[in-house]
Order: sequence, then structure tokens, then C-alpha cells
Amino acid sequence: MGWFEKFSLFSLVIGLVSVSVLLVALVQLTHRLEDGVNRDNSELLKRIGALRASSELHGSAEQNHGPLVAMIIRSSRQNSALRRTIRRTWAREDRRVMHRFVLHAGNISSKSRPITVDRLAGWLKRLQHHGTVATNARYVLFANESVFVNTPLLLAAIERVLPKEAFILCTPGTGNVTCDAAHPILVSMDIVRGRAQRHVVHDGRRLYLNRRETEALVRHQLDDELGLTYFFTASLYRLSVKRSLPTLIDQLWLACGGNDTPVEY
Repeated sequence: MGWFEKFSLFSLVIGLVSVSVLLVALVQLTHRLEDGVNRDNSELLKRIGALRASSELHGSAEQNHGPLVAMIIRSSRQNSALRRTIRRTWAREDRRVMHRFVLHAGNISSKSRPITVDRLAGWLKRLQHHGTVATNARYVLFANESVFVNTPLLLAAIERVLPKEAFILCTPGTGNVTCDAAHPILVSMDIVRGRAQRHVVHDGRRLYLNRRETEALVRHQLDDELGLTYFFTASLYRLSVKRSLPTLIDQLWLACGGNDTPVEY
């Protein structure tokens, strides 16, 4: 075997080894991502569940026989196809879920202002004058059309884990920003109606997937997509995946659809 053939064989071996190392690293990375999200969210839900247990121990939570969640979804007026997809997937109505769309002209993602400490009281007060007070749902979810909501898991958490009153779940911003309105905000109905004397604003942490975690989910880079513990994805507009939002939402809905696995905490 001449030197050229030896060199070619050596290069081939090096290439195969490099590919193998990259594949192993990728598998380990996705395992760490998946396990890390589930571990962190299990601990978070355990802490949140303790708040509910405490309120039920003192008998302070009021009874609610309506839907578990009313979804208020901000949508661009021209995105009718996207709204149809949302209606038959994560916002699909039954006895536990109701929804309505609030339509805006142009791109709604640029209109989400952060809610600062100073603005929180005013924001909550304005909610009392909206149509959301007409429902007897336990929670109200404010979300943009560009996210995906893992509704089966969210419903299970509202039913079994989240406090029944005086509770807000959101993603905090920087500085004095209490909630980043670009991400979903979950508010208990007693706060919306102005009946809560005190309330807790809780950081949702990894229940809100970031862009990298959302990319891994839509690219099928996780072994157990059905078992991934999360409530909301990052904005699907920001992903590098070249698919339409209705297609991405259908894909994510199939990945979690019918997933009534109990929330463990």
C-alpha cells in the first residue's frame, strides 16, 4: 500500500472517529438537557405545591366549579390560519378550557410591554375591567399566538399542584420588571377580580422553555418528548427551523396530545 493510500485510509479513520465523537456528544447533550429540565421543574412544582398544601390546610381557598383555565390569546388580525390551528390544538375547548382571541393589527410580538413593579398594580386593576371577569375559571392565561402551550400538563398542574388563589406565574425580566409580557402570564382568578389581599408572583423558570430547548424539541433531539415537563415554549417565530407556525404547532401538539400523565412532585 502506497503512502497516498495509507494517508487516505488514515483520513477516513480520523473522519469516522470525529463523527462518532460528535454523535456521542450530541446524545449526551440532549440527555443532559432533557434530564435537567425535568429535574428542575420537578423541584419547582414541589415548591409551588407546598403553597397550595398550606392554603388548603388553613381552608382559605374558595371552591371553583368552572373551567380550569380561560386563555386570552393576542393574535395578529391577518393570522386566521394560525388561529384555526390554535383552536383545534392547545386552545381546544372542553369543560376545562375556554379561550378568546384579542386581535391586533401588525406584529403583536413587538407590542408586548414588560410589567414592572410599579405597573403591576395598574395592570391587575385593568384586568378587572376586561371580559375575563365574566368567567368563573380558576386561572386566566395571557399568551401570544407565537408560543405553544403544553395544555395537558398545564391542566394537570392547575388541577393538582398550583395554588387555587393569590398566585401569578410568569417569566421575570431584568431590573425591576416583575413579568415579561412577551411570555405567557398565568394569573389566578381571584387576582383578576381584585379579591386577593396578597399574592405571590412566582418565577416559572424552566417551565418556560428557552429557544435552545424549544429547538431541540421541534427537531426531535429528545428521547422522551412526551415525558418532557414544561408549560410553554419560546416564541416559535424565533426558531431557525424553516416551517410555518401552524405546522410547528401541529407537530408539538402530536408530541404532547393525549398526554394526561399525572404531574409528579
